[in-house]
Amino acid sequence: MRLEFEIRDGIGHLRPRGRFVTGSDAQLAAARKYLEEYEISRAVIDFSAVPYIDSTGLAFVVELHKSLAARGGQLLLVNANERIREVLEITRIREIVPLFDHADEAEAALRSEVLC
Repeated sequence: MRLEFEIRDGIGHLRPRGRFVTGSDAQLAAARKYLEEYEISRAVIDFSAVPYIDSTGLAFVVELHKSLAARGGQLLLVNANERIREVLEITRIREIVPLFDHADEAEAALRSEVLC
């Protein structure tokens, strides 16, 4: 898996590419460090180029959510395929990390006063 990073208007954008699975640990640690280093407390993970996610990817989502929430921020997810949506539902992660269909909707939610 490759992971692309971008900061736009104070929001961190993470774009994993490929299977979000065991063996991706170095990229995942780099993402967390990147957000902390640039003091980003609001972030979006874009799953548009991710066909599959396993427990390593799920743990990363939960840990990143906890890290951002501890700093008063929030993590949102976007563009998940049906397989990933199902995994997020079954594991109940969608209850703590909202999923949006489009990045612009997630960015608007992060900019609003009332966060999801």
